[in-house]
Amino acid sequence: EEGEIEIFPGENTFIWAHGLSNVLGYHSARDVVQLNLSSGSSEKVVAANKSAWLAHGVMAFLAWGVFVPFAVQSSLLRDLLPKGPIWFQLHRGFNSLAYVFFIVIFSIAVAFTVKEGGSHFTNPHQRMGLAMFIMAFFQVGGGWLRPHVPDDGEEKSLLRKVWEIGHRVVGVTLLACGFWQMQEGVALYANKYGVSASGQEKLSIAYWVWIGVMSALIVLGGGYFKLKKMPNN
Repeated sequence: EEGEIEIFPGENTFIWAHGLSNVLGYHSARDVVQLNLSSGSSEKVVAANKSAWLAHGVMAFLAWGVFVPFAVQSSLLRDLLPKGPIWFQLHRGFNSLAYVFFIVIFSIAVAFTVKEGGSHFTNPHQRMGLAMFIMAFFQVGGGWLRPHVPDDGEEKSLLRKVWEIGHRVVGVTLLACGFWQMQEGVALYANKYGVSASGQEKLSIAYWVWIGVMSALIVLGGGYFKLKKMPNN
């Protein structure tokens, strides 16, 4: 049939997988094996480009799981930092570093998808990555071209107020999308390279513990200092 992968008497590549129950989900174990149907010999096949996709994942975690949360925290928890512009320098520095990493991450994904003969932006992870890349471009550009901060005693302009709201909304959206995107990436990597279900589960637990801590610092810490600055407090 058209598009059929032919099986030869000699060496053939097979993919095997099995689950632990009848519940729909990722297979608990999977791998690739090369089997010679003439001699009966077999050997495990190492999937291609593993280092590139691992680098993609590690850099994504650093960008969206470390640098961006630190950037948000440096703004919301600025009262814990020395007086002066240091909070802004940290905020801008972490965000800029995350954006540089994101460009590299996106480039790796596009380049190795082409190399592997895959399709672009066909699954949720790919489409979310593209949407985030576009949002991040405008977020960073808006940060550099932001309306000026009013001087002491000067009222904020309408443009400044609108920009601040938009900057926060897009920032929170990007951060939430980044958290989801990384978890999806872990599942895709595990499925592609035969990571065991227990190994994937341990990594997911560690990931969400870290994300929980980062989120708590942002929500609880930021909320505390906002309340503290209210007139009645």
